[in-house]
This record gives sequence, C-alpha cells and structure tokens, in this order.
Amino acid sequence: MNRVGMLKLIRGALALGACAVLFSGCAWLAGPKKDLLGDTLADLQPARMPDTEARVPNVSLNDIENSYHRALEVAENDEVRRKILVRLAGLEMIRSEQNQVDATDSARFFDNAISMYEELIDLQQGRPGRDNLLYQLAKAYALDGRTEDSAQVLDQLALEYPNSPYMAEAQFRRAERAFSDGDYAAAEQYYRSVVESQEQTPFTENAIYMQGWAQFKRNQYDESLVTFTRVLDGIMEGRADLEDVTSSRRNLAEDTLHVMSLVFSYLDGPQTINETYAELGVRPYNYLLYQHLGDQYLEKKRYLDSADTFAYYIEQYPLSDYAPGFSVRIIDVYDQGDFPSELLPAKEQFVNDYGVRSNYWQQKPVAIREYLQPYLHAYLQELASYSHSRAQTLSGPPDAEVEADVLAGRQAEAGRHYQKAARWYEEFVEGFPSDEKTPNMLFLLGEAYYESGQLAKAVGAYERVAYEFADEEHGPEAGYSAILAATELIASGPEAEREQWRRHRTNSAITFADYYPNDQRAVKVLAQAAQDLLDNGEYVQAVAAARRLTEWEPPVEQPLLQTAWLVVGQGQFDLEQYAEAEYAYRQVLSLMPAEGREPNSTGPSRDQVIERVAASAYKQAEQLLAADDKAGAIEQLLRVSGLAPGTDIAISADYDAATYLMDLERWREAEQVLTAFRRNYPNHNLTPSVPAKLVVVYQALEQWRLAADELRIMAENDSDPDLRRQSLYLSAELYEQSNNIDQAIIAYRTYANTYSRPFGETLEAANKLVELHGRNGGMESRRFWLNRLISLDAKAGESRSDRSLYLAAQASSELAEDVYQDFVRIPLRLPLQDSLARKRRALENTLAAYQQILDYGVAEFSTLASYRIGEVYVQLSRALMESERPDDLNALELEQYEILLEEQAFPFEERAIDLHEANAKRSWDGLYDDWVKESFETLAKLLPARYGKEEEVIGYSHAIH
Repeated sequence: MNRVGMLKLIRGALALGACAVLFSGCAWLAGPKKDLLGDTLADLQPARMPDTEARVPNVSLNDIENSYHRALEVAENDEVRRKILVRLAGLEMIRSEQNQVDATDSARFFDNAISMYEELIDLQQGRPGRDNLLYQLAKAYALDGRTEDSAQVLDQLALEYPNSPYMAEAQFRRAERAFSDGDYAAAEQYYRSVVESQEQTPFTENAIYMQGWAQFKRNQYDESLVTFTRVLDGIMEGRADLEDVTSSRRNLAEDTLHVMSLVFSYLDGPQTINETYAELGVRPYNYLLYQHLGDQYLEKKRYLDSADTFAYYIEQYPLSDYAPGFSVRIIDVYDQGDFPSELLPAKEQFVNDYGVRSNYWQQKPVAIREYLQPYLHAYLQELASYSHSRAQTLSGPPDAEVEADVLAGRQAEAGRHYQKAARWYEEFVEGFPSDEKTPNMLFLLGEAYYESGQLAKAVGAYERVAYEFADEEHGPEAGYSAILAATELIASGPEAEREQWRRHRTNSAITFADYYPNDQRAVKVLAQAAQDLLDNGEYVQAVAAARRLTEWEPPVEQPLLQTAWLVVGQGQFDLEQYAEAEYAYRQVLSLMPAEGREPNSTGPSRDQVIERVAASAYKQAEQLLAADDKAGAIEQLLRVSGLAPGTDIAISADYDAATYLMDLERWREAEQVLTAFRRNYPNHNLTPSVPAKLVVVYQALEQWRLAADELRIMAENDSDPDLRRQSLYLSAELYEQSNNIDQAIIAYRTYANTYSRPFGETLEAANKLVELHGRNGGMESRRFWLNRLISLDAKAGESRSDRSLYLAAQASSELAEDVYQDFVRIPLRLPLQDSLARKRRALENTLAAYQQILDYGVAEFSTLASYRIGEVYVQLSRALMESERPDDLNALELEQYEILLEEQAFPFEERAIDLHEANAKRSWDGLYDDWVKESFETLAKLLPARYGKEEEVIGYSHAIH
C-alpha cells in the first residue's frame, strides 16, 4: 500500500474510533445495570388514571440542590450524609454537563464535580458503591477532556474492582485510549475482555468492531475478518440486507463492510471472500461483501478488478437473487471505465444468464422478473440493433477488388450476425409481448430471419406484425413480405413442404387483402390467391376470392378483372355449377376484344373462352340428363352450336342431341340433326357412325330402303371389317323388307361371295338368294344357289350344322324333284327297249338324287326321299303296264305280252310296297308327316285289303274310374 493509501486508512480508522466513543458516551450518564435497562415487570406499579387536577410543580436544579444542602446541615448519621453527598455530586455533574452544552468556549466545567467525587471516594474507602464513584470520576475527567486523568481512574477501577458492573465500560475506555495511542495489541486485549464478558453490555458490539480494527491494524487480516463477520452477524441477525436495520446500526454495518473490503483488497479479493466463508459458512449477506469490495475497487478506479469481483460472485452464486444486480454493476463499471469493447459482451451475457429463455428466469418469482425487465428491455434493443447493423454492413454491395473467399467469409459472418440479431429480437418479443416497440421488433425479426435464409420463421414473424398486431407502420409491408417469403419457400424449399407453403401463401394473401384492402398490392395478391386456390382444387374458396375482386371498390383494372372472372368461371365449372360458370365466361368475353386476345396477354384467347362457354352449356345438359330430363338436356345441347359453332364441343353436342332424340323416339328431329351433322361435318371422326344411327331412325320410321341405303354406306366405308360385313347383311335384309328385291339380291349375293365366315350367315345369304330368285322367277339363278347350299354344307367341315344339313337336304330335295319329274315324263314307247333304257337311266339318276337326300339324315326330307323312291318304283311299274303294245301281236301274243309285262312290273310294285311300308313304319317312332301319310295312302291303293281300312276313332273320358 502506498503512503497516501495508508494515510487514508489511518484517518478512516481514527474517524471510526471517534464515532465509537461518541456512540457509547451516553453510558457515562447511566447508573447500575438496572438503571441502564430500566425497571423490570415486577417493579411496575398498578396502572391508575392520573389526577387531572393535580399538577407537578416545576422544580429547578438549584431548588433540588438547596434541599439536599439543607438536609445535609441537619443530618447527623454518617451514612445519610454520605448518600446526600453522592446525590449532590450527581447534581453537580448534571449542572456541569448542562453548562458545557450551553458554553461557547472550551473552559473546564467539571472541577466542582471532580472535587466532590474525589472527596467521596476517600470517604467511601472500603464501602460498597466506591466503584460507582470511581466510574463517575473517570467520566467527569473524560467529559472535561482530561483523558489521562480519566484513564488513571479507570485503571484504578479495573485494578480494585475487576468484577464491577462498570468493568466492561472501563475496559472499553481503556481499549479506546490504547487504540488512540496506537497500542493496538493492548487495545485488542481490552476489547476482547469486553467481548468475552459474561454479560452483554452496550459496549459489546462496538468492542467486537474495534477488536477487528485492532487486528486489522496489526495486519492480522484473517483474524479481523472473523471478528468483523461477528459484528455483521450481530447486526444482520440472519437478514440478507440492511433494510430493516436501524440507522445507527446500519452505519456500523456499512463501516464494517468497508473495512472488510479493504482487507479483501489487500488479500486475493473475491477469492478471499469465497475461501473465508467456505470455512466460516456462507452468510445471507455475503453478496454485500462482494458488493463493497467491487465498490472499493471502483472507487480506486480499478475497473477491471471491480468487474471481476462482481463476476466472481455471479460465478459462485449464479441463481442468487442479487446476481442480476451484479451483472448490471459490471456493465456500469465498463461504462464508467470506458471499456466499449466489453459493454456488448457483458450485456449479451446478462441476457444469456437472465433472459426469458434462461433457467434463472424460469425459476424466479415475479418480483425478480420485474426487476430484470427494464434491463432486458434496454439491452436486447442494443444487442439486436448492433448485430443487425453489423450484418447489413457485411452483406452490403461487395467491393469489386475483394477476392471470392474473402467475400464468402463476409457473407458467412453476416449470416451469423443476422441469426444473432434474430435471437435478440425473439427474446424481446417473448419478454415484452405487449410493449409498444414489439411490433417494430417483430418486423425487424422477420427481416433478420429473411436475410439469414430462415424463410419459414420470417413468414411467422411478418404475419404476427401484420395480423396479430396490425401495426400501422409496418403491417402492410410485413404482410406482403410474408407472401414473398412463402413464394421463395415454394420455389426452393423442401419438396415435401412446398404444397404446404402453397396453401399458406394463399391463406396469407387472402388475409392481407382482408386487413389492408387499401394497399395497392392487395388486389394482386388476392388474384394470385384465387388462382392458387383454383390450382389446388379448392374451388369454393377460389370462387369466393375471385368474386371479391369482381366486386372490388374502386373497380380493379380490366386485365385483373378478366383474370378474376376466369377463375370464377373455372371454379364454378369444377364445382359443377355450370350455369354460373357460363355467366362468368360471358363476363370474360365482354372484357375481351372482338378478335384475338389482348396484346401481351398470357390468358386464353377469345375462341378458347367461347369454347368454355359452350362447355358450360354442355355440362348443364349433362346435369339435366342426370336428373332424367332428356328433353331439357337436348335443348341445352342444341344451344351449344349457336354458342360456339364449329367447335369440337358443339359437334359433340349435336351428336349427343341426336342420340338423346333417338332415346326419346323423336325420330324426325333425330333424322334432321343427324343428316345435318353429316352434311356439316363430312370429315369428322364421328361422321362414320351417323349411318348406324340413321339406320335405327329409319327403321323406327319404317323407311326400310333408307335404312338399307345407310347400311350399304356403312358396308362400303366403315373402317371395321366386321361392321362392314354386318351392315351388308343387314342392308340386304332391309332391302328385302322394303320389297326392293333386286337390291336385296345384290346385297345377299355380295355377302355370300365376299364372306365365308361366319358360316351360318353365309349359308343364310345363299338360302335367301334361293328364295328371292324364286320370287322373281330367276330359276336358273335359283338352281345355282341351291347347288351352292349343297356345296357350302359339303365343304363346311367342323362348321357343318343341323341348319346346313337341313338346307342342303332341302336344296337337294328340290333339285331331286326336277330329276324325278324328268323320270316321270319319259314314256315307254316302242321300240320299248330304247325308251326303257332312257327310263332306266332317269330312274338311276332319280334314285341317286334321293339317296343323297337320305344321306343327310334329315327326317323331314328322308320321308320325302323314301316316298319318292317308292313312287319311282310305282311309276316304273305303272309305266310298264301302260307302255305301248306292239301292233303286230295277235290276241294270244298280246296276252302273253301282257303277262310278260306284268311279270316285269310286279317286282317293281313289290319293291314300291316295301319302300312305302318302310316309310310308313316311321310313324311307329313318332314321325308322321305328309310324306309318311302319302306312303300310307299309296299303300292303301296298292294293298287295299291291308291298308284300305277306315280308322276307328275311340273316345275316352277324363273321369276317374
């Protein structure tokens, strides 16, 4: 310690000593201990009401003294006289003190009192109370400034009366004198005797305090700290602060803390505090030790030591209620000491340690938080402002000469400062949600988030400014910035989150328009929101947003209005509200030029919008169809052509209208629409299907020829080979139905000559040709197709069927009939041998023809064939019997000739009978047709005895017997 410091220390100690003397001076006026403490409860008299009429007379000190003198004059008892003298000495002492108070000079005032006490002391030799007289004498000397004399009396008192109740004060006075003389060892000894006294006295506390000073003066720093701690323990009585301590004792505590701070500063500063109380035990008031030590350093301009002291306490007691105050002191010290580089880190540390996100904040009650808030309010603004400003400086326009890696480093550092600024803004907003500066801080937070690439957080901050606080200054800009940030997230954010951000941007845009309708950007963001909603399939919301634009006041510009109506139209269309959609599209048309589209427009052309109008009408028709209102649907469909003539949708509408007209069997209207369709759209891909529909229409109208004509067109032009085939066959049928035999024959012939498959239809076509040629007299053609039927069956292979067998058998029977008739028509004429040879050849041909029929196994024609074969033999037998007779035969020869003919004819008749009987027997198997019947009739003629009987009809009854 330098000389100046030591002088200050000594002056401080002397001043403290003087205070102690003055503090205890009043004790010289006290008597024994009872007088010092007052009466006990046992000494108190019963309470009574005072006599209001009685008056206490005013008696002067002189009157009292005169009374004692008069009593002394008449007193004869020595003990009484002694007591009177003691009272008179006391009165003199009072007078002397009063005179000293009233005096303006420094003359002696206690000589009379001293003389009286000296005389009494001599008189009291060996008597009780002498120690009191010595005490009063020492006091008189002391009050008169005769300290040496007072000290000698006190030494005498201590020597003669070591157990006197005045001993504590006597020792205290001796200690004071020793301290003033610089005899600190003696002073400490005297103070200790006071402290170690059996009884607590008014001097005990001061004695402990001065004992510490004496130890301090002797450089016994550790011992002095223990002693001073005892002083503080007595004053604080378990308290942590001095708030409830009386002013006099508070001063003593402050002095004690001051001298202790000196001790700590001489040693290892705050570390000594920690070590001392690690041994003694931590006191509730420990923070005061660090506080006074820090103040001590600060007073001496030892700024860093002061800050370190406060920081040491915080390190040792981070959760102390006093820790934040010490942090504030650190900041103040740096400010006073002009350490600007330390200020911001200290404030940052304060926020870290005590901010709303700290453990400290979470654990502390409201009172502590309220204490912290003003500092957090100020520091957070400073920190955020600095970090934001630094980031903007670093991210400013780059110097052209700066190298790329340096520039990248600056950008990275700027990003870190933006993040730091964001952190301070966040804490401000969390800590002061209702503060008037919070909207501005939130906006700056959004800016910091945005610049640091934290776009999602930026959106949240901006939207709070715009919609939670609806801030007049920053609200519109914040709301729009949120939309821009969301747009960037859609473009560059994680793929999985882009759809979510699309939806968020849309909602944000709508909210922006709600909150800030007067902002010039409101209509644009609302239009974009409407389009986004439409793209996302949220049609109801899209229509609602777009309608707002159509009703905006003042009206929006034409391009934007056109876009709004387009969204309304498409949204209504997708919502299946087609009438409303048509209206919206018509509004779009009203805003468009008559031709083409607006210059530089990216929207649909006029023709495209017209198609959408038509599509809306078409969809209205579909809805009517769903409601089973085909008539209404047809009306809508036919309206489409007028809305958008020549468009694909109009073509489809006409085609569908025709179809539904057919469903309603409004055939004439359907025909008109279909024929107009074919006429108007000859090359359309639907046109080839018109003939098929017209076929149905004409058939319904029973216009068979027209239907057949359409089928012929189909047969010639359709791309589907099978449909061409079917159409050809059907046209033949319809030509036949319309009695157009020639066209029917042409169609059937074309079919039969073109298609061999399916076999059944080819077979039927050939059969139809047989029939039709028969109807128009073309017998040669008929025979051709009869043979064609036989050939088709013969070559059918696996396709051969009962039908083909039947038709082949039928054709064969018809052709066989011609052969049979040829056989019948050949007469037996002379020369018999020649005609008989022709007859036999015809016979063989006929038998072969009918045998072929039998080979088909078709019962209907088998009975015919059997019958005809039988008839062939009947005819041959009859022909022989009816043949010409030679002219040159006599009767006998003629008879013999007849017998010979009969012999020749009889076997043929017998053969005929056998054949007819075989045919007749088919009836036994249940087959009884015309040809079986004919066989029975022939047998009746040939064998009348056997087959010529009438059938007897036997009746029967249904009754139960």
